[in-house]
Amino acid sequence: MSIAKTGLTFLAALVLHVPAQAQQATPPKKPSLTIIDANGKEVKVATYRFVEGTRRLGWLAPKKEQPKQEEPKKNDTTGQPPRQTSVAEGPEALAFREDNSTDYVEGVLTLIPLDNIRAIEFDNDKKVMTVRVAGGAKTEDDIVLTGTTRFARVNKLSIEAEVDKGEMGVASLKYQGGIPRGIKAVHFSDPKPIEKPKAGTTANLTLVTRPKTTAKVTELKTLFRTESGEKLFNVLTFKQTLKIDLGKIKKLVAADDQGSDWQVTLKDGETETYVLLKSAMLDGKPAQLQGLVGRVPAGYRLFPLHTVAELTFDE
Repeated sequence: MSIAKTGLTFLAALVLHVPAQAQQATPPKKPSLTIIDANGKEVKVATYRFVEGTRRLGWLAPKKEQPKQEEPKKNDTTGQPPRQTSVAEGPEALAFREDNSTDYVEGVLTLIPLDNIRAIEFDNDKKVMTVRVAGGAKTEDDIVLTGTTRFARVNKLSIEAEVDKGEMGVASLKYQGGIPRGIKAVHFSDPKPIEKPKAGTTANLTLVTRPKTTAKVTELKTLFRTESGEKLFNVLTFKQTLKIDLGKIKKLVAADDQGSDWQVTLKDGETETYVLLKSAMLDGKPAQLQGLVGRVPAGYRLFPLHTVAELTFDE
């Protein structure tokens, strides 16, 4: 076979292979939405984005989304580390404040992946937001959560969507929920049933509420924000360089109302009061503590440390 013919064969194979690569790189299509506006009118949208009321679950970002760094420049004398080109984001989730999520502005959040939500409903007269999470294929299997919309920055939703106006063209509209005269509901097409939490040790978190309430979660971890995104760890850090594995803790009691001083009882019976470090070095990199994260039937719950009065584990 001649060199020219071999080259043509290689180019043909390369051209044929490109569409397959492009197809693999195509992101999954978002589910369409049906929005019920303030007047009860149904509006179907396929192109949209949430601009308020959601957040990314960075610790669930696939490895292929992990941030990359530029190659160090030759003869660079600035001492600056290579610049990050991206930050791992993870799936988008509704950031929901359930009833009894404490009275703090930054209270306990229930994080529900959008892929698992069947509907979000607003009762604007009673100032109540209801979230229906697909627990199975049937609506009777749904997990139903409620929370108030009475307070600023709590359970507010904002969606920017492209709406076809026929001959006039396509309009970019904003739909808001949790406000007076806001939308009545958002329905998601084809929600995926949420994965059930794994069986394991149950963590009991007594919250700073009146009266005090207890939240139960499994798979409890500490959530830290790092330069490459959010990561889960299994340790709490205290002054000066103390690191305690969650698996060694029997009981944790807040010794002040700032989430700073903690009385720690280990499983071997030792009890001491330590000062929590919210900034620490983990895996050789700086990390900022965001709180405790655990699995619940509707997704995940994030507990900032100042919302927790006591933590115990079932044996």
